[in-house]
Amino acid sequence: MRRKINWPDGHDFAFTIVDDTDGATLENIKPVYDYLLQKRIITTKTVWSYPPRDDIYTGQCLLDKEYASYLKFLQSKGFEMAFHNAGSGDFKRDEILSGLELFKEVFGVYPKMHINHSNNPDNIYWGADRFSFLIKKLYKLRRSSVHSEGANPDSPYFWGDFVKKNIKYIRNRTFNQTNTLLADRRLVYKEFGKDNYSNYWFSSSDGMRLSYFLNLLAKEKIDRLIKEKGCCIVYTHFAYDFVDEHGHLDDRFKETIDYISSKNGWFAPASDILDYILCDAEYNASILYEMKMDLKWTIERFQKR
Repeated sequence: MRRKINWPDGHDFAFTIVDDTDGATLENIKPVYDYLLQKRIITTKTVWSYPPRDDIYTGQCLLDKEYASYLKFLQSKGFEMAFHNAGSGDFKRDEILSGLELFKEVFGVYPKMHINHSNNPDNIYWGADRFSFLIKKLYKLRRSSVHSEGANPDSPYFWGDFVKKNIKYIRNRTFNQTNTLLADRRLVYKEFGKDNYSNYWFSSSDGMRLSYFLNLLAKEKIDRLIKEKGCCIVYTHFAYDFVDEHGHLDDRFKETIDYISSKNGWFAPASDILDYILCDAEYNASILYEMKMDLKWTIERFQKR
């Protein structure tokens, strides 16, 4: 059943972006955010407190003063800053908590939203633990190396007590539909078996890199989103192809943002939209509903591959 929500102030639809900080530098994200700000599309950006300490990921962090200063400027303009673990790699409890204190020192508040990062061992209910039991078993057969110990009180990577107390939202499934509410009609809810060290989980739409982003937000799909009075929460990586090596912002991205911003949309940070939806939400998802969403997620992953 399709879910319809009356958006505030007579807006026809809700739209936001959650930007994963993997690979982000001031050079490759500033042109994107400057353009979003110019078009008054206010979104959510994730951050690392500390530099990556693995051989897989790169990107700047809150210890980079010029980078942190720009993010603080964005926050002053209404953009939301979210947590993407203390950094990429192996960070234990003391470092995670100090990273959260650094976040608060820079932005004045603890993060309201957390996005688990890749294979970090301190992730919260991630890897196989993000799924219901059937998909969990299948996932373990394929991805046995993915750990998730942030919600294990006996682990040196435990910080779930902080999450439960301070962080309201964590992202889980990402779907192919532009209208995230059409992919997951509940969209934000508490998940079975995760109450001890998390609060609410939400779904998003897959705009992982520029090519995905442009396909997800093609004009005809935006028109359909408006007609459905839906909600689109795009999950992407602005560091992936949106700005070229010469610092030029992709023209197709600008055209897409121009088109979206010309419509009567509610353009707000992800947590603001989730707060609004939550007022109209059923707080708990059933096991059957979670299994249905897990199966849908799994089928879409295979389709993309």
